[in-house]
Amino acid sequence: IKAEFDLTDTQLGLLMGPSFALVHAAVVIPVARLADASVRRSIVAFCLFVWSLFTAGAYVAQSFVQLFLMRMGVGVGEAGGSAPSYSMLADYLPPEHRARGLAAVPMGATLGLGLGMIVGGYVAEAYDWRTAFLAAGVPGMMLAILFRLTVREPERGASEPGKRSLERPRLSEAARYLLASPTYRLILFAKIVLLFSSLGRSLWEPGFLIRVYDMGEASAATWYFLTSPVPSAFGVFLGGWLADRLGRRDDRWYLWVPALGQVVAIPLLVAFLLWPENHRVAGVPFAFVLSFFGSIAGAFFIAPMSAVIQGIAQLRMRAVAVALMTLVTSLVGMGLGPVLVGMLSDAMTARFGEEAIRYSLLVPTIVPLLSIGMCVLGAATVARDLERSRLAGAAST
Repeated sequence: IKAEFDLTDTQLGLLMGPSFALVHAAVVIPVARLADASVRRSIVAFCLFVWSLFTAGAYVAQSFVQLFLMRMGVGVGEAGGSAPSYSMLADYLPPEHRARGLAAVPMGATLGLGLGMIVGGYVAEAYDWRTAFLAAGVPGMMLAILFRLTVREPERGASEPGKRSLERPRLSEAARYLLASPTYRLILFAKIVLLFSSLGRSLWEPGFLIRVYDMGEASAATWYFLTSPVPSAFGVFLGGWLADRLGRRDDRWYLWVPALGQVVAIPLLVAFLLWPENHRVAGVPFAFVLSFFGSIAGAFFIAPMSAVIQGIAQLRMRAVAVALMTLVTSLVGMGLGPVLVGMLSDAMTARFGEEAIRYSLLVPTIVPLLSIGMCVLGAATVARDLERSRLAGAAST
């Protein structure tokens, strides 16, 4: 794509981040409001069809602008994915199993990102980059139909006997209720930092392997999948399992687990970027081992934070609780992370050449240090805010 359209790394960053994030942020609240009032299954199926259609539509793009518009269409569709899905799962899953169960969504997203890069890499080498987008989009349209025909819409509050909400609060009321929670605010700030980091890194790491390790697209995608998405998916589940297990005794573990994950992950991922690429163990670059274990710990935050958000929200504001979080984190994390890495890479290319991508990736890798303090502060208020939600649910029954 860069060669055909003669793009800079900054323009590639714009395609990865802002093209998607701006419209995603604009649409996510209206879709979540609709999900809190209507059939969530149908919303998820429709949006999955839309974002798959626009993914496949990149096949016909003839310029940077046209590809940018297709990416905007993907953002419109994906705005209806996470919030209704999390809301449905919260109604399927009792609170004591919720962190592990909610891990299904980010595990799927993480593995899908990696598998998409592998399939895309091989298809691009065998055919071209346009066919890779087609191969990614068409199966999603078929899956949308299957989802609509087979998935059951759960009753709201089905996982929490005695907790019912008969009417949907106004958006302003839901926002005030959520933002009045210190825990919700701290998770919001922590997720901004963490998504800025994870998206800034993950979307550029295959390019890092191509440039620094001199790999082809398929090889880079395969190694990326094995050293980042696969261990990250395991880390999502392990973080949820640890939070559920330890959280039975103390709710604070739902935020201590994410903090501990970053304490372990940050030094490992910094070392992965800086480790000499010719240092190998049994033929495998040692840096890849560091990435594997750093990716496991770095994903600990996803499921516990999602479980806390669903626990803090009342029943008919659960989709909005995710959407408000997504609105801000999309604009900052998704919108700025990839493009900042691209800008830094362009700025340092004159000095470091192809190695510039190595040093530009250090910024999103180190930034999560800020999230550790936010998680520790949030742990002090999480039990009180969860109890506040339980009491509010009982009062509205």
